[in-house]
Amino acid sequence: MVTDKQIKVIFFDIGGVLLKIHPERMIGKISSFTNIPYEVVENAFPQNEHDIYERGKMTDYDWYVSSKKALPQENSLSEDQFWKSWSLLLGNETDVVDILINLKKNYKIWLLSNTNPMHIKSEIESKCVFHKLVDGAIYSYDVGYRKPEKEIYYIACDSADVNPENSIFIDDLEENIIGANKVGIKGIHYKSTIKLLKELTRLNIKHD
Repeated sequence: MVTDKQIKVIFFDIGGVLLKIHPERMIGKISSFTNIPYEVVENAFPQNEHDIYERGKMTDYDWYVSSKKALPQENSLSEDQFWKSWSLLLGNETDVVDILINLKKNYKIWLLSNTNPMHIKSEIESKCVFHKLVDGAIYSYDVGYRKPEKEIYYIACDSADVNPENSIFIDDLEENIIGANKVGIKGIHYKSTIKLLKELTRLNIKHD
């Protein structure tokens, strides 16, 4: 059983936990710019290239080119239009940020996210409150690994100077929680703020 005295660091995922995510807004904007039907844009998303981009092995420009090429040929999507659309993927901060603020009174708080440099540098660092509150951050594009790969969890624990068993990870994707569990990190599968509070209480984690 995890006890409050054992836990030193709490890792938070960003998208779907601290930030609302709106892929439909991004897809809709690209559709509007190019006059390509929404469903076609949605189905053309280059997942393999996105994986490479989030590992830091593709430049921002190459990500734009890959996304443009994935759409039907002869489309008119400019780089400026693409980044305007890409920025719409991120929405407002959630009320989980209030929980983070309370947890910070007793624990070190780190971010652990599969993400890309454009979202972090152009959106999160300049617009989000939570970014200013945390003790550190591990981003996939910085370390070359993505959740649920075990390497990224080990890197996170090493960076936060904590043993896996003395940390908790909060993520909205179950596969990422399973990955954390495999290296000894206690995971909380985020489904709602109410359920998160209940789980923190069950684990004897101070959150008020």
